[in-house]
Amino acid sequence: MRVLAVALALMCLCSVGGRADVALGPNDNRGLLFVDVRQDLRSLGIWAANASGDGQANDSGPIQAAIDYVARQGGGYVLVPAGVYRVERIDVKPGVHLLGCGWDQTIFRAWSTALMFCPSGGWLENFSAYGTPTAEGSGENWVVGTDGVGKGGTATALLIIGIYGGENVHIHNVRAMEARYDCIYTAGTRGLRVTNCHFDRAGRNVASLVGNDEDFLFANCHFGSQWGLYHVDIEPNWGKYVRDGVFLNCTFDGRQAGERNTNTWGAFLIFCGHPELESRNITVMGCRFYDISVRVHGVFPDVKFLYNPVMRGKSRVFIRVKTNPVGEFRDAIVRGNCFTINGEPAQEINQGVAFTGNSVFEDNSPAKFNNLRGQEASSETGQQAE
Repeated sequence: MRVLAVALALMCLCSVGGRADVALGPNDNRGLLFVDVRQDLRSLGIWAANASGDGQANDSGPIQAAIDYVARQGGGYVLVPAGVYRVERIDVKPGVHLLGCGWDQTIFRAWSTALMFCPSGGWLENFSAYGTPTAEGSGENWVVGTDGVGKGGTATALLIIGIYGGENVHIHNVRAMEARYDCIYTAGTRGLRVTNCHFDRAGRNVASLVGNDEDFLFANCHFGSQWGLYHVDIEPNWGKYVRDGVFLNCTFDGRQAGERNTNTWGAFLIFCGHPELESRNITVMGCRFYDISVRVHGVFPDVKFLYNPVMRGKSRVFIRVKTNPVGEFRDAIVRGNCFTINGEPAQEINQGVAFTGNSVFEDNSPAKFNNLRGQEASSETGQQAE
């Protein structure tokens, strides 16, 4: 699988010193177009005025105009210097890099209830984006809202990053936080690459993949602890699929769940399969799970949990809730993982999940979870309450 080969290459690059800043763009930038949104828009006739970055004005128009201009020229960089930019529905197009100066320098905040970024291609790089319009409702003052949809919370933007039908979208070194619904939401993506990003504080889910999504990679990403409904949800809409993807060296973190009135029950990485069995072939490798369990709903084939140094659930590592009549991993590979519960070596790891077909458990710790085959690894009792 091509995406797994890319993931393995990134794993080698990042193996020294932890989270390396992996450069995925072209190494030779000579001849590329650079447009500075604070300096060049007026002089180039792109927009009547340059972007302000003052945290007050709506900078969506000038920034979108710069992106459109660079796209028409065949691609290049839209530079966003240090400042606070209020935006809504910025469409980053193929060939365009929207490039900030770093998480604490280039900051985007919501202008309205619309989603903030809707890339159809191109790159989002080196900035922070908050769905809260001002600092007064952000950070320690962020309020999640209610009903699992951020109702009454301080965030206004529906989504921080929403990708609908995007192809070969790259998101690198972005911090996306404080969404009314989801920090990142994907539907109909192909070739998505998300690296060195941080997602947290969501009125609904920290991350959602809802189909049709295929050939994707999340590498060196942190999925944070504060959500209104679920942590990370791979749940394609009916008749759609999520397949052929990798989570590499990511952290699924539930250690702060419940703070600021956030949800504690939805501490899951969820795999939702449908009878067509089109959702399949997801690899989770080198990741750390802190108080996050793996939940399966329906049948999800060809999932691989490989060499994850920490798989720490709160009650079990693998869970089927009692309202889901089927929770099955078919032909799964569970290899080289370290299973713990509440910081101690796990005595039991499975609660109601069936491992069927040619599923295998090997080289895991504790050793009692090795040499299992198919139904030997399954537990049909004690499902978690919905």
